[in-house]
Amino acid sequence: MEDEKKIKDIWKCGYIESETEVYPLQKWYNQLIDKQVLEIEVPDVLRMIRQNEFMDIAIPKAVEFLKTNLFAGEMYEGELMEKMSKVEINVLKQYFQDMRGILDDALIVNETYDWMDEEERIDFENILNNFSNKISIN
Repeated sequence: MEDEKKIKDIWKCGYIESETEVYPLQKWYNQLIDKQVLEIEVPDVLRMIRQNEFMDIAIPKAVEFLKTNLFAGEMYEGELMEKMSKVEINVLKQYFQDMRGILDDALIVNETYDWMDEEERIDFENILNNFSNKISIN
């Protein structure tokens, strides 16, 4: 079962090693490839998307997380949705149906969500509308 395999086994990749200090991004990568797909969390998915790494794992995990929490994020609410909205359209194609449902739900819930201020609600609504338009066109 793929979910129980470690990323390094799925992708046949190795650790980043250095004779000097390993940088934080390299440390994260080494820790990530040692995880099973089941162990991946929102911060991992966010970084995977930012680094464009293991997208075939990151996107379905992101969809899974968004189905559970429309406002998932690490640094701020809605961060995962925002990052997903910036993913190249061809990477998202097989998830259009799931994302349409998630976006429809998010637009409804956003109206009554307890944001810190109205500007955050409007910003998130703009992200949702732009994302929705992006996948509707294709």
